[in-house]
Amino acid sequence: MTAGQAHQPVSAEEADQAFACLERFETLLLAVSGGPDSLALLYLVAEWAKRKGLPTERLFAATVDHQLRNFSEMEARFVAERCAELGLLHSTLRWIGPKPFSGVAELARTNRYRLLCENARAIGGSGRTAILTAHTLDDQAETVLMRLKRGSGVEGLASIPMERALADASDIRLVRPLLAIEKSRLIATLEVRGQTWCEDPTNSDVSYERVRVRRLMENLKQSGVTAEALARTARRMSDARDGLAYAVAQFKASLQLNWNGGIYASLDRAAYNAGPRIVRQMVLADLIAKSGGASAAPELLEIESLVGRLEAETESGATLGGAMIRANARSVRIWREAGRLDGRAVALTPGTPIIWDARFRVGYTGNADSAITVAPLGRTQYEAIGGDFPGRLRPPAGAAYGLPAFFARGALLAVPSLGIEPVTSADFKGLHFTCDPIDR
Repeated sequence: MTAGQAHQPVSAEEADQAFACLERFETLLLAVSGGPDSLALLYLVAEWAKRKGLPTERLFAATVDHQLRNFSEMEARFVAERCAELGLLHSTLRWIGPKPFSGVAELARTNRYRLLCENARAIGGSGRTAILTAHTLDDQAETVLMRLKRGSGVEGLASIPMERALADASDIRLVRPLLAIEKSRLIATLEVRGQTWCEDPTNSDVSYERVRVRRLMENLKQSGVTAEALARTARRMSDARDGLAYAVAQFKASLQLNWNGGIYASLDRAAYNAGPRIVRQMVLADLIAKSGGASAAPELLEIESLVGRLEAETESGATLGGAMIRANARSVRIWREAGRLDGRAVALTPGTPIIWDARFRVGYTGNADSAITVAPLGRTQYEAIGGDFPGRLRPPAGAAYGLPAFFARGALLAVPSLGIEPVTSADFKGLHFTCDPIDR
């Protein structure tokens, strides 16, 4: 951005350039809260689509009403009215249910994206769909500062990506086309159109970290630390992350990495310890993330500590990010922490596979007289099975405890990952169970 562009509205040419990445999608869902950033996104995308001759049937808008503030319903109606003026369909998505006393922002974010994903699937069908959010250059700079405060590494300092797949929704892309544009320019974009917007009172509530960082940014700017400079750091860290990802892929090929049918990961310890430290950290973090299922990722400091122990200790172990890590002189093995799987029992519908614990795609076909559920195998059931796994190596017991197993009437029907289908009742003889590990 040049000095002459500061606080200037976003031009049609800039919008065309920013939105060129959207042309490959069949359906666009705009997340619009009513604030200046998302409202500017709404107008800019609508005008861009008109210039391109795109049918309005490809454009949708949604407002997530978290039901946390008194005026949230009014704000949703305000957005709906603006969408009606532009000829766009609008939905209000409500977060229903009790709200926590702490961690509200993070839980609200999780539910916001869940609701947007559900809406995107409903309107997009099987076509390529993108959810658009109005994150700006200011948001990027604030995120860099927040990550610096935590001592983040390359991955963290890369901050907000322009585009990514959503968790458990790889068919839907999250796109942030305004990430290189300052918030002040989006406000100017609305002002030149005579358009008002809604102000979120939490944006001035200093109990939120991002608000405090935003105020810090104002002071840093006086010393020459600008949002543009911080955003450049994020972009360069993103480039560095991509380069390291290439190095990680090359390094993995030397490790004799084996996923053992999705039951556990194993690799050669000597080959692992021979790699550069930062690459070893990234490999270990990746294996833990893929083994830990739906658990939160561990802190970088924890990964660094474990990498150091794998260097120094002959026998080593840890529990991180929902995964168990066990190492001896020859190998490192990683599997799901079964104790974190309470509440993962899910009722199944025949012929409709589901993603279970972000690790397996499970389902069954055939007719059953009783409800079929998938749940962790657990220690008791595993010990009842015994050690007879025809044609298969016996896995570490702890790894087996966290495998998906099929149940009906409280009885175990099958554990496909172990090649076991101990069905004895004629009621279930015609069923076929599937359990495929998610691509690693």
